Amino acid sequence: MISIPVSFLLAALFLGLLLSVVFWRGLPRIARLCFALLLALLVLETVFVGLRFAFGIFSFLPLQRVLPLWIAPLAFLSFLSLTEALERLRKSFLFHGVIASVAAMLVLFPQEARVLPDVVIALSFTAYAVLLARHWHRGPDELSQIPVQLTGRWHRIEAVVLATMIATLIVDGGIAVLFAHSEDRAAAWLVSLATLGLITTVAAVLMWVNLGAKGGLRAAARPALNGGNEKIVQKAHSVLVEQELFRDTGLTATRLARRVGVPDRELSRAINAGKGQSVSQFVNHLRVEEAARLLTTTDAPATQVMEKAGFLTRSNFYREFQKRYGMPPGDYRKKMQAAD
Repeated sequence: MISIPVSFLLAALFLGLLLSVVFWRGLPRIARLCFALLLALLVLETVFVGLRFAFGIFSFLPLQRVLPLWIAPLAFLSFLSLTEALERLRKSFLFHGVIASVAAMLVLFPQEARVLPDVVIALSFTAYAVLLARHWHRGPDELSQIPVQLTGRWHRIEAVVLATMIATLIVDGGIAVLFAHSEDRAAAWLVSLATLGLITTVAAVLMWVNLGAKGGLRAAARPALNGGNEKIVQKAHSVLVEQELFRDTGLTATRLARRVGVPDRELSRAINAGKGQSVSQFVNHLRVEEAARLLTTTDAPATQVMEKAGFLTRSNFYREFQKRYGMPPGDYRKKMQAAD
């Protein structure tokens, strides 16, 4: 049956992502732990699904029913860990851990007292999809615990996770209806097709996330500029330039806000009001200007220019430079040299 290779292929994909996250040093340690645990649970869940629908092995059915009750909160907490420091996360971990434990007990109760598992799982995914949507809606600057040049990418990843949770709700609803009408074979095929679709979607999304979306996924509402916001923007610009903080590839919105002396969200609102940009765009603007200066005044190769200007990856450097000057760094250097 097609569900065997497809399920295990998806499990292998999740395993590869798990290994990538573990060694991604741009993420805080607690975030790496959360995402690694989330992906580990996804590996187990897809394996159990394959065993159930392909081999008819139901020994792991209780675990298969319980794991989604931990997957949904972990998805939310993983992105929350990109927003808040560990000290502020402890209460959230405890609160959502208790909720997941209670939901798991409801599912694992004896048959005569057990709440319908599909209903409990659907409620869990719905609740955490709403929480994740609210978190995503705050914008990329909310992800203050990671380098500013990574916030746009992880904001897009968050949107993908949110869309996947919603799609899962729809597919699981269809599977439940098929089982209710004793259409076990049709349910197995729906699982297979959904899994194949998820594999295709993940592959396409990985390319999209790496390429980036020009201007972001949505245009944030620009608040009115006032004197306080203007002073914050000026202070942020001074800190970045005079202290050459923009050169730091590990710079986060939280660190910049501390240097400026304001909370993260106040800094984000001020820059959005004054410049119509996110914090990452504000910082990258300075980095691109410095890269252009280095390309014009030095013979350093593009890789060194990228590093000196503060860019973490070559793809991000070329994308931001192209957006600002309408050409790659090499072409820009040739144009400036010809003009001289």
